[in-house]
Amino acid sequence: MLKESGIVVEIDDKFAIIQIRRTRHCSQCAAKGCGIGSLSFVLGQKETRLKVINLRGAKVGDRVVIGLQEQALLKSSLILYLLPLLGLFVGAIGYEIWVTIWEWHHSEILTVLAGLVGFFMGLLWVKRINFFMSKNANHQPVIL
Repeated sequence: MLKESGIVVEIDDKFAIIQIRRTRHCSQCAAKGCGIGSLSFVLGQKETRLKVINLRGAKVGDRVVIGLQEQALLKSSLILYLLPLLGLFVGAIGYEIWVTIWEWHHSEILTVLAGLVGFFMGLLWVKRINFFMSKNANHQPVIL
């Protein structure tokens, strides 16, 4: 389980809004020249608000630890990155197959446009899947 600490800043029904300051991992890392550390140095320390399920009855001002299952993060990452990429390839290759079957005039710009259409269709699928995954408690961070 992935864990992060934060402070409860707001309570909303069965959810809590947690404010997280993302600096802990970069300050403890031995690789000082990585891209994330460099970006955080240039852009400053970032605070994030996250809506989590409040099963423990946390109150405003409480310091809490939130957790997220690794499988949920892995599944979300795969969906986010692979569906648009798959759509890009399916759009471009599908157009090429369509042109070959119907013996139409081939145009590379239309292949690129078909790939972009497939990419954006993949993004729409990501948005739709995200809507359903956000309703599943297994894909939500919780207060530990």
